[in-house]
Amino acid sequence: MTSMTDPRRSGNNDPTLASHRSAPLQEQYEGRVLSLVIHDLAAVAPAAGESIVMELVADVWRQAEEHLAKAGRTGWAHISWFVQNAIATFTRRAQMAGC
Repeated sequence: MTSMTDPRRSGNNDPTLASHRSAPLQEQYEGRVLSLVIHDLAAVAPAAGESIVMELVADVWRQAEEHLAKAGRTGWAHISWFVQNAIATFTRRAQMAGC
């Protein structure tokens, strides 16, 4: 799988990505994060497109960065929770927009 978060492999020209603390985690877990986002999002928003999926994946890595800055470490247990949190936040926003 081509990395969508590694600027060397994805064509992403973001020079700051390599300096992110979560870069090693992204390399290790990117496939699992993407799969979990797609799987869990399908249950609540089956019509969600690729842009929403990628927005949620980016939110997961943002949360991982914040957690790493505070705690100094994180792992799959936290990352999988960040996926759930990103999807729950997306669902709440979508429901509020529909009101």
